[in-house]
Amino acid sequence: MAEDVASDPAHPRPIVRPARRLSPIWIIPIVAALLGAWLAWKYYEARGPAITVSFETAEGIVAGKTPVMCRSVTVGTVENVGLTGDLKGVVVTMQMTNQATRLLTSDTQIWVVRPRYGAAGISGLSTLVSGSYIELAPGISHAPRRDFVGLEQPPVTPKGVPGLHVTLFTDEAGGIAPGTSITYKGLSAGRIETRIFYPENGKVEFSAFISAEYAPLVRANTKFWNVSGLDVQVGANGLQLRTGTLESLLMGGITFGQPAGGTSAPPASDGATFSLYESLEDTKKFSMRSSVPYLLLFTGGVRGLSDGAPVEFRGVRIGTVNGVSFRFLSNDPERRVPVLIQVDPTFITNLPSENTEAAENFVADAVRNGMRASLKTGNLLTGQLYVDLDFQKDAPAATVVELDGYRLIPTTAGGLGELQDKATALLDKLAGLPLDETVRNATTALESIKAMSENLSKTAGGFSADSPVYKQLTATMRELDETLRSVRALADTLEQKPNALIFGKGKSARPTPTPTPARRGRRE
Repeated sequence: MAEDVASDPAHPRPIVRPARRLSPIWIIPIVAALLGAWLAWKYYEARGPAITVSFETAEGIVAGKTPVMCRSVTVGTVENVGLTGDLKGVVVTMQMTNQATRLLTSDTQIWVVRPRYGAAGISGLSTLVSGSYIELAPGISHAPRRDFVGLEQPPVTPKGVPGLHVTLFTDEAGGIAPGTSITYKGLSAGRIETRIFYPENGKVEFSAFISAEYAPLVRANTKFWNVSGLDVQVGANGLQLRTGTLESLLMGGITFGQPAGGTSAPPASDGATFSLYESLEDTKKFSMRSSVPYLLLFTGGVRGLSDGAPVEFRGVRIGTVNGVSFRFLSNDPERRVPVLIQVDPTFITNLPSENTEAAENFVADAVRNGMRASLKTGNLLTGQLYVDLDFQKDAPAATVVELDGYRLIPTTAGGLGELQDKATALLDKLAGLPLDETVRNATTALESIKAMSENLSKTAGGFSADSPVYKQLTATMRELDETLRSVRALADTLEQKPNALIFGKGKSARPTPTPTPARRGRRE
C-alpha cells in the first residue's frame, strides 16, 4: 500500500532542503568597505583648506612634490603651479592639512626655502640634497586668509618673536641691506628687516628689529649710526680711524648708543622713528630742536673751518659748527663771514636739553664778562680750525644781540689771524716812523762833525806838540772821529734796513776773525 502511494504520480515525494546561512566570504568585502569609509573620513578630516600664493617665479617648486613646512613639520603640499593673468608672476595652489587651518591668518608669511647668500649669511644649504620647499611662518593675527603674496626673501625676524621694532631714516644707504647686523658695544642686538627707498624725497627707510634683551637700551634720545667698513676722518682733532666688527667690515653694520653727556630719556616705544647717521661724529651734530643756535661774524678768512667742527669752551666741547654760509646774514656792509654754531645745553648746565633758557643765560653772562669767539688751529698738519670760546682781557663791553633772527656772539681774532693783526700793527707803526727825517738829521750831524774836526785840526796846528792844549785837542778829534764813524754806520744801516730801529740790525753774515794766540817757545 505504501509502495503504491510512493509510486503514484499524483502524490510526488517532497524534497527537504536545509536553511540558508550567511557565507563567511562576505566578511572580506564588508571589512574593505568599512575600512575604505574610515580612510575616506580620515582623509577628509585631515584635509584642510586650499590656498593660493603668488610668487615672482616658480623656481624650485614642483606640483605634487614640493612640501609646505612649518617648523620642520609638513602642513601641506603643492597641488598646482600656473601663471598669473598678467603673466608677471606665478600662482601656486597648495592643499593644506587640517591642523594648518589656524595658521592661515592675515599676517602669515610664506616663502620658498632655497640656497641663499646675503648679509645674514648662508642659508638653505640643506635643500641642495632634499630640494626646495615652502616655509610658512604663522602670524599673530586671528583673521583668516586664503590668498597670500609670497616673500621673495625669507623674513629676518619671524612674526611673534619678542623684541622692539623701530624705523630708521637716512639719506645714504651706505651698504645697509636686509639682514645687516645691529650691534651694541660689539654684541649682536638685532637685524635690519626691510629697506625702502622714497624717490620723492631721496630718503631711505629701514625697518629694524631689536631683540628683547637689548630693547630696554633703546631710549628716546638713542643715536644710531653706520659702522660699515673703515671710518677715517681728518678734522680739528687730528686723524681718527674707527673699525667695527669683522662682520660689519665685510657685510656692513649699524650700532647704537646714548649721546655723550646726554640725560636719561624714557624707553622707546614699538615703532619709534630714529635718524641713521653716517658716522659717530655725525651724531655729535646736535639738532636744532635740542640746541641753541648762535651766529658768529668773522672779518678774516675761515679756510679750514668745516661743518661739524667742534665748538669748545676752555677745551671742553659744548657744541658744533652747523654751517658756514653768507645766507645766514641778509645784509652786512662789512662783508663778514657768518658762521652758525649750535650749543648743547646739557654740556654747560645740568638741566635737560629741552631747557635752553639756562644755556642762553650762561652765554649772555659770559659775553658781558668778556667771553669772545675766535678761530683756533686744531691740527697744524691738516690746517683744520675750530671755534674757541674764552674770556679776553681788556675786551670792550658787549652783549648778546639779535641779528636776522640769530643771537650774535662777538668775535675776536685768534690763532693765525691774531698773528696777522699784530704783524699788520707793527708794520703800520714802522711805516709811521720819521725815517727820512732821521736820515737827513744824521747826514747833517755828520757834516757838522766833519767840519768841526777840520777846524780843530787847523787850531791844533798852531800849538806845540808837547803842550797840554795840543794833547787835549788831539783827544777831542779822536772822539769826534769815533762819533763820525758811528753816525756814518747808523746812516748806512738806516738806508739799507729801515726797520733796524725796531728789530735791530741782526747778526752780521761775515764772521769776526779771532786772533790766534802766539806760540811760546824758542825759534830754531
